[in-house]
Amino acid sequence: MSVIGSDDLPHSSWIDPPLTTIRQPLAQMGSAAVDVIVRVRAGRHPHPAARTELSTTLVIRSSTAPLRG
Repeated sequence: MSVIGSDDLPHSSWIDPPLTTIRQPLAQMGSAAVDVIVRVRAGRHPHPAARTELSTTLVIRSSTAPLRG
């Protein structure tokens, strides 16, 4: 069994086995959220279908293994 976490918290690399995680750009996520709040408060509501895409990074550690077939 393979296990993957999210957010790449510091303890992810300290546990046994070290946890494979998906690192998210938390500062960029916060900044994008603040931008939306500022626009809404100024009366400029985003389009309902508006999206913001930010890159993530897969941090491979020992909690995952190659797929066996």
